[in-house]
Amino acid sequence: MNERDWDKVADSFEQEIFNVPENDTKGIIRNWVDSLAVPGAEATDLGCGVGRTLPMLADRYAQVYAVDVSSQCLEVAEKANPGRRNITYVHADVSADKNGYPATDVVLCINTWLNASIEIREGLIDRTCKGVKKGGHLLLVVPSLNSTLLTAYRHLQWNLRDGMDPQEAQKAAALNSKGLEHGIVRIDDVPTKHYLREELEALLTDRGFQVLDIEKIEYPWTTEFDAPPKWMKAPYPWDWFVAARRAR
Repeated sequence: MNERDWDKVADSFEQEIFNVPENDTKGIIRNWVDSLAVPGAEATDLGCGVGRTLPMLADRYAQVYAVDVSSQCLEVAEKANPGRRNITYVHADVSADKNGYPATDVVLCINTWLNASIEIREGLIDRTCKGVKKGGHLLLVVPSLNSTLLTAYRHLQWNLRDGMDPQEAQKAAALNSKGLEHGIVRIDDVPTKHYLREELEALLTDRGFQVLDIEKIEYPWTTEFDAPPKWMKAPYPWDWFVAARRAR
């Protein structure tokens, strides 16, 4: 999605865009945000959207930079946080622009590295990493490719249990995704980058980060299917959460 697309969903963001922090039932994101909130520390919410995590950051950090490609989303975010004077709103396409904000101690980046174009995505990843101070931390959430493959298997399993012919069951559960070998999966017909755990370790290490933690933020099967059967339980679908320290 480009700036115009995000501007269009600004007013309906809460209804259309999945709320990761709200569904982080184990509090993984919040716990890391809390643990890194030392006096005087500054944070960036990179790809802040309409500002779901801004109150959490602004209550814990001396200065917060709310960065997004959508001016309309930033307007909504600013209106939702009128009393928080320690938030600076920055309109920037991080994949292309100079950052327009300083490197900070903590960068929170939730489902922002999604672009299917490797040229755009590499620029976004590089600038995200440069936005973290040396010795600072990146808190990252990205879609899991492993989870997508698990969902396809569960779909196949469901079809077989319903008595579908095996070949038809497999065809019906197939992922409609060119570039799957590079983690590109269509979500609502939009090509979207998904990640392997090992891929995240490699790309962050290459950029001078020490990976401290990789965890699953798990969600119910209702996030993947309408009315999933009762037998469909754990293992559940998930996004990857990564905490990494910039070492150089």
